[in-house]
Amino acid sequence: MDDDLPPFAMVEFLFGDRDAALTVMSRGKRFHVFFTTEDLRGPQRDETLVQTFLSFQKSMDNDPHAMEALEEWMLKPCVSYMDQLAPSIPRVEPPSLAEYFNPETFFLKLANREGRLEAIRCPDDPLVTHSLTPRVSMSDPTVSEAISKGVLRIQALQLVAVLEPDAHEADYDLIPNTVRAIRRDTQFHFKGAFEQESFRRELDTLLRFRSDSSFDDLHVSRLGGLVTWDDGLSIMGLLVEYIHGSETLGYAAEDASKAERGKWAQQIRATVKRLHDANITWGDVKPGNILIDADGDAWVIDFGGGCAEGWVDQELEGTKEGDLQGLSSIENFLGIKAIGHEATET
Repeated sequence: MDDDLPPFAMVEFLFGDRDAALTVMSRGKRFHVFFTTEDLRGPQRDETLVQTFLSFQKSMDNDPHAMEALEEWMLKPCVSYMDQLAPSIPRVEPPSLAEYFNPETFFLKLANREGRLEAIRCPDDPLVTHSLTPRVSMSDPTVSEAISKGVLRIQALQLVAVLEPDAHEADYDLIPNTVRAIRRDTQFHFKGAFEQESFRRELDTLLRFRSDSSFDDLHVSRLGGLVTWDDGLSIMGLLVEYIHGSETLGYAAEDASKAERGKWAQQIRATVKRLHDANITWGDVKPGNILIDADGDAWVIDFGGGCAEGWVDQELEGTKEGDLQGLSSIENFLGIKAIGHEATET
């Protein structure tokens, strides 16, 4: 990262051929930085900044650092605002979920000023703020079902991010992933309700696991609770039980033996068969959604749907056929081929 930039963490980055919008957290404040190509041209109709922007875009297919370079290009004109509006203050405690998702937010438009990129402060945009806030109504049918079944509810104020002891300043601004209740050691994985259909799909599936004892021995995600906003009318997201000592399949496979990779392939395929027998699709099959626990067993996680490019064809998203295609992709990744339900080395 450019040493001239204050510490920050990227929250969301959207861009097309004619515009871009970058949202970052820095020192507990949120900055939404945006422009259109017309803003870059300015009244003098100068194409220089537009061509710079387009060159970043063209580089992204073959340069893994191009997106980071574009982020820094957009943020450099904002440094004076970021230093003024989010001054450096020692961070002693990580933020609560309520603090993180309801920060003071500043809007900065980038424009061409005599050939230079300049940041201009703009009025707040409630639509953007709403899109950045995970929220679903307490009256939502799936949420109501969870509440009626006695699922634990914890206020967002009572949950704080879990950081490593050697965390850097920018780590305090990362979207909270692992959280714990204040004055408790129990950890959870937090999943925000950004996409309501995805949230409902996952919550519905986790409720099925919770209500049906036939799933008790299955290595899948387990519902830990719901996170509530302080208005008492809406849900911020859900908590998934934390699997201690685990790592994703992508990392675990790097140093795994052939026997271990074969074991994981068999476990994952057996789990997916059990899900399909119960008419449940996994929906987002990829190594990042498989955890290997401290005992060396594979867990299937993330039932919010979606489709990972390169693992499942988009037209098969959310189907059993898609799950099976994803399994084959994972077995190829592991260097394993399946014969029936048995996995063998390739």
